[in-house]
Amino acid sequence: MIRPATVARSADDYALDDQPGFLLRVALKTHTAFLTAGMIEGLTAPQFSTLAKLLEVGPCSQNHLGRLIHYDSATITGVINRLKIRGLIESVVDPLDRRRVAIDLTERGRVVAADAIVRIREISRETFSALTTAEREALVALLKKVIRR
Repeated sequence: MIRPATVARSADDYALDDQPGFLLRVALKTHTAFLTAGMIEGLTAPQFSTLAKLLEVGPCSQNHLGRLIHYDSATITGVINRLKIRGLIESVVDPLDRRRVAIDLTERGRVVAADAIVRIREISRETFSALTTAEREALVALLKKVIRR
C-alpha cells in the first residue's frame, strides 16, 4: 500500500498539462474536431485512413489493411462494411488465386479518396497552423520515432 505522504511527494512535481500522453490526446481531439467539421462526404477518421491507404497501396486483404493503418480486426471490419454500403470500396477476387479476396476502391471511392486527401491537407494546415514547416516536420519525425515506424 502506498502511504499518502509518498504519493504527495512524488506528485509534487507532476503537472498534467506537461505530460506528452495527455498532450497527444488533446491534440488528437483538436484535430478530430477539425476533421469532423470539415471532411467531405461525412467521412470519419478511420474511414478516411482506410480510403487513403487503399489509394496508396492498392488492393490488399482486410487483415493486411487493418495492420497498415493500426486498426484491430473488429474495427477494420466495421469500417469496411460501412464503406462498402456507401459504394466506396468492394471485395475483389484475386484472379491468380480464387480463394483470396482483396479490398479495393471502387471508381467512386478513388474520386472520394483523392478529394478527401486534398481536404485533409487543408484540415491539417488548420490544426497545425501554429507550427512552422520545420516544427511540423520535426513533430512528424518525433511521432514516428515514438511509434517506432
